[in-house]
Amino acid sequence: MSLAHASSRRDFLRLSLAGGLYWAASRGAVAAEANAADLSAAKAKASVLVFLEGGPSHIDMFDPKPGQETAGPFKPIDTKIPGVQFSEHFGKLAAVADRLTVIRSLTSPEGDHDRAQVLLHTGYQPTPALNYPAIGSVVARETAVDDLDLPAFVSFGDTTGPGYLGQQFAPFVVGDVNNISPNLNLPDGLTETRVSRRLRAVQALNASFGSRVDATAAADFTRLAVRANRCRQSPALKTVDWAAEEPKSWEAYGGTAGDGNVARMFLAARRMLEHGAKFVEIRIGGWDTHADNFNQVAALAAPLDSALAAFLTDLAQRGLLDQTLVAMFGEFGRTPKINGDNGRDHWNDVFSAVLAGGGVRGGQAIGKSDAKGEAVAERSVKVADLHATILSAFGVDAAKQYRTPDGRPIKLTNGGEVVGEVFG
Repeated sequence: MSLAHASSRRDFLRLSLAGGLYWAASRGAVAAEANAADLSAAKAKASVLVFLEGGPSHIDMFDPKPGQETAGPFKPIDTKIPGVQFSEHFGKLAAVADRLTVIRSLTSPEGDHDRAQVLLHTGYQPTPALNYPAIGSVVARETAVDDLDLPAFVSFGDTTGPGYLGQQFAPFVVGDVNNISPNLNLPDGLTETRVSRRLRAVQALNASFGSRVDATAAADFTRLAVRANRCRQSPALKTVDWAAEEPKSWEAYGGTAGDGNVARMFLAARRMLEHGAKFVEIRIGGWDTHADNFNQVAALAAPLDSALAAFLTDLAQRGLLDQTLVAMFGEFGRTPKINGDNGRDHWNDVFSAVLAGGGVRGGQAIGKSDAKGEAVAERSVKVADLHATILSAFGVDAAKQYRTPDGRPIKLTNGGEVVGEVFG
């Protein structure tokens, strides 16, 4: 694993979370321009994005339209936000709605899944000219420190990548929440004692090589190897039987609803936040409800309602919610019109997002859709505005510029403006 033995080093670096740890050696790889915000003034120190993959129905969740032909069969229920109702299947979130800001006037130009996923993750519409970074990569770039024992950006499920920021800010993707880190186990016959000896050898060989060629690069590779090994040993990346280890939390998070994976992701995300993760994405699929929308939404809502409500309460009790921005949204909403398959199709003219923690003023709804849920009626919020708002929770100016590897200056959002009501 010395610089002179690149193949051995590559073998070891497969333990380093598929390249997601390269930021330890590459903090200076991307030049940031002026306008850096004062991070010390920000409340948020970490963020959790709950991404509802497929496009959740705003009308059947957080923006019901009782009495309209678009309403569907779900009954509205009151929440802790005066005058604001949710669907009957989100009773637990309704009970903690005083912690929530619900944006009911989000709008997007993209109604295609792939393009909308890029837009909602990056704040930019996709273009072949440039790959924009996911907001998780931006937060990792802005907040990550080298002494973490796990990656700054973790995603439960494959997600949008780091774009022009490079692999040093890529997410560590958890493919199976029931087996979080299968590639971090030591090979048979390789003991911790042997790993320690190898690391000492790496340090000696790189120091010797660096004294003759490039001391800075050699030291960077040594730090990367040490950090990769520290991440391998992190308790935050261990698979846990939550039902056995935390039975009360398992029940509160809705572990018995569905296959239990939603509860596992939220519980694992909590543990990662406690160990210093800066951005955790929880991806929950199944929301592309072109047919049988109402049965599907009811089934999807049960584990989500329990897990997110318990997660917010748990973070608050542990003193983490004030410094953790939690956001939930999908690619777009669903059509107000119910189709012939008792489903709803793609609808990007207006949909909803939910925010909590991290300086968010709870107990409010921002913006309105019209009577049928077809269009924005008040306070239009663009996707770039949502991104600017999330970044502002960290004290990051949305107009800040990065430079691409070829020197091109790019702002963090495409003209996004902070939705100030979220915080004030």
